[in-house]
Amino acid sequence: MTTVTSTSGGRLSRWVPPLLVLAVIASIVGVGFLAGANSDESVTRTTIAEPIRSSVLLCPEPGTGGNLGVRVTGAVIPGQPGQEGDGEAGLRTLPGAESAGSNLKAPGEQGQIEAFGIELPAVEAYGEGALAPGLIADQWGRDPSGRGRGMASTACAPAGSDFWFMGGGAVAGRVTRVVLVNPDVTSAIVDVIIHGPEGEIETPTTRGLVVPGQDRIIVRLDEVAPGINGTAFHVIARAGRVGASVVDEQRSGLDAIGTDWIPAAADPATNVYLPGILAGDGARVLSVVSTTDSDAIVDIRVLAQDGSYQPFDRGSVTVPAGAVTTLDMTPALPPSPNGVLPAALQLTSDQPIVVGMRQFFGGRNVQNEASFTAGAQPFVGPSAVSGLPVRNATDVKLQIAAPATSVEVDVTMLPFRGGTTIAEETEPVRVSVPAGEVRVITFEPPTDVDWFTGVITPVPGSGPILAAHRVKERSDFGDLITGYPWKPLRVRVPVPQAVADVAVVGR
Repeated sequence: MTTVTSTSGGRLSRWVPPLLVLAVIASIVGVGFLAGANSDESVTRTTIAEPIRSSVLLCPEPGTGGNLGVRVTGAVIPGQPGQEGDGEAGLRTLPGAESAGSNLKAPGEQGQIEAFGIELPAVEAYGEGALAPGLIADQWGRDPSGRGRGMASTACAPAGSDFWFMGGGAVAGRVTRVVLVNPDVTSAIVDVIIHGPEGEIETPTTRGLVVPGQDRIIVRLDEVAPGINGTAFHVIARAGRVGASVVDEQRSGLDAIGTDWIPAAADPATNVYLPGILAGDGARVLSVVSTTDSDAIVDIRVLAQDGSYQPFDRGSVTVPAGAVTTLDMTPALPPSPNGVLPAALQLTSDQPIVVGMRQFFGGRNVQNEASFTAGAQPFVGPSAVSGLPVRNATDVKLQIAAPATSVEVDVTMLPFRGGTTIAEETEPVRVSVPAGEVRVITFEPPTDVDWFTGVITPVPGSGPILAAHRVKERSDFGDLITGYPWKPLRVRVPVPQAVADVAVVGR
């Protein structure tokens, strides 16, 4: 093992015969006993965590965004509870003109669906039985020279009924699209609520959207709210469930300024973290929305490689109710000769908020690129991301933050060499991060692989972590960059249990 150590009506008569009193008491006691024996108080309810037995993750759109060549990857991370016994897993396209698939038969197997030069329907990753715990899937795309020039990636996420996304705009040259995927055979009814700098925007055409069964629809921001810059999307499924994703592209003339998927943000909360602020030149623009009818007063703390601090001039911001407030955090971040150093933020508010950040990269005489990160909550379990590319002039870095207490994690890789053979996990690299600090390591995968899955496993007793990655392809024409925060593996699900309370029954 390699070790890296770095820094919630009537009155009763006055006289009642004694025998009658005894009879009444006995009657009350008897009725009370029977009532207690049959009431809810005789049952003690507890919740236990059991391994999940079914998992479906949705990947939004291989082959439909710009000229990106897209690869969808999946893996079952080995060593998770509940992986004993039979199961099945894999990747498959939803119904459409084209189809593709990849089956996974054991923990540790990985698979892919490639959409280079073809347009595929949305892809679902599925896991049943012993292959449901630890299932992950991710989508990665690259366009080195087209009008949509850039690198874009996103995690494939479970279908749900409530999502938040921070970022997007509809100014000249910018196109933001909300992609809604319905994995079920019945239609889903969805509202897409849009917030802007002045508050919630009236967009009647984005309410009551019908997403047909096993299909997807796309909502373009420039068609429903033209001229808006600095937005938040709240996607609510009123009937059924959907997978929701948001992709953002911007050009200046024929030059691309940036293309990437906007990660889903953590649910509204009064304490939110923003991992994955990347090193480099360019603005780091924070977006915050207050999700209640009250203004939010937000305090901002920076977690850096040398400790944490509250910035002097950007340590607090007031966010009007329902409105999106943007703030360039670049001057408040730890500086370097090439821009800023890696960092994370902690935002504490008196009202629930949702946060995100758009990050710009570029320089003189090169084309620009953009990437996004989003609000997250710390977690204590394992986490993984698949499809991390192994290419010439490309490197992948992992950022780990310790928001509360010091943390120790083991970082490994599952190389993919084609087919669906079980990957041989690499030797773990142990990373130690003091409380309130950030560390960055570079993945060093074998050179004879197409891509790999990165895995984080906290050491027993370690504190909660935040994690994010960055993929960069170096180019004389301008670097291509993408990345997003990591989430804990879906391994267990809470299951309510009800048992008879003998103490209550016997009282």
